[in-house]
Amino acid sequence: MPARSSPFLWCLPLAVALWAYACTDPGNPPPPGDDAGEDAGDGLDAGGPVVAPVGQWTWIPVEGSQCASGSTTGFAINVADAGQDLFIFMQGGGACWNTGTCVPSLVQYGPVCNYGSGICLYNGAGGTQPTAVHVTESDPFPRDGGGALPGELAQIKTIRALDRTDPSNPFRDATFVFVPYCTGDLHAGRSEQTYPYRYGAFDPVSYYTVHFAGAMNTALFLRKLHLTLPGARRVWLSGSSAGGYGATLSFERTRREFAGADVALLADSAPFLPTYHWGEFTTAWNSELPAGCPDCDAGMPQLINHLLATYPTSRLGLLAYDHDNVISWYFYGAAGVNDFVSPPTGAYNADLGVLEQAYDGTANGKYYVLAGTTHVMWPGYGTRLADGGYTAPVASNDGGTDLKRWIDAWATGGPGWTSTR
Repeated sequence: MPARSSPFLWCLPLAVALWAYACTDPGNPPPPGDDAGEDAGDGLDAGGPVVAPVGQWTWIPVEGSQCASGSTTGFAINVADAGQDLFIFMQGGGACWNTGTCVPSLVQYGPVCNYGSGICLYNGAGGTQPTAVHVTESDPFPRDGGGALPGELAQIKTIRALDRTDPSNPFRDATFVFVPYCTGDLHAGRSEQTYPYRYGAFDPVSYYTVHFAGAMNTALFLRKLHLTLPGARRVWLSGSSAGGYGATLSFERTRREFAGADVALLADSAPFLPTYHWGEFTTAWNSELPAGCPDCDAGMPQLINHLLATYPTSRLGLLAYDHDNVISWYFYGAAGVNDFVSPPTGAYNADLGVLEQAYDGTANGKYYVLAGTTHVMWPGYGTRLADGGYTAPVASNDGGTDLKRWIDAWATGGPGWTSTR
């Protein structure tokens, strides 16, 4: 098999913007190959509760879970020494749904050719990478807690929300959970798809089966966490980019598993906007959508509107940049290289305004929107510095509420939790 292009090229500006919360070498494809316990009768077996030391990160492999390659995955947990709160963070890192987005290939090329759109104008280094992290790696999150986990975990451990020593941190007494991402399906799929690929023009066509197992993984993880903290009082569910979409798509199941808890959602850089790829997504992934929502398969706006209306006592928060060039490219980019070089942020911004109006029409939905083309906002809550201090939280556009105060109010339901743009 020909050598892959340098992983450094995957980290170049705009290429790194492909929803990746991490900068990871995709690797070579392996050979082919609302009542607590409402789901108690679903046959889901997550094993027993977590047994882990207090106050340190521990990797928990979970039987029955799968990465795209079919290898077992799991989650990392940092158990609190007291309290019954739970903070769950879902990792981002792109999405894939066909040859070219899931498997680098000369059959259909990667992101520069815009999702296998036909005629490709570029086939150089960096142009044949999958548009989701870890989907072509044989075992990205091995049972020993090695592989990609240390690097991925290091990126969120410095965020102030995960510091137990900070008395101003409302999450400090919670059990922390990090859910890694290796399925390419926004943590919401239940299907297997086989895609052709080849690296060289004269190579025979090979086939790679992608396990879109995000929904099953999440179900297993939540069941195991419920067994571990059956008396949880508060559950904070969040994620960045693809992880923010995954958290939103997992919200109903989280509510069911932790029916006695105050479950709050914060989606970072994951606005539920219209995209002409929605049908492709849901078809490839067999996405798990909210129950009781007959039109949720029609598009993302219908889905978030359903959640806002169905759970009026749950806080559903959104962090977004008003011209996010990553979501603009993924959701609105046309075939060819033009929109890759200059993402259509105008269309994104217009639809974001419509989405804000939907949030404004509710008491439980709030947003924190900043000006800019940047992607992923959680680090703006404050990150740890080498001297033990923290970076200053980012301020709102009008210089009023900073992001830390806004997120703290989301966490507690305090009066400072109001929409700001």
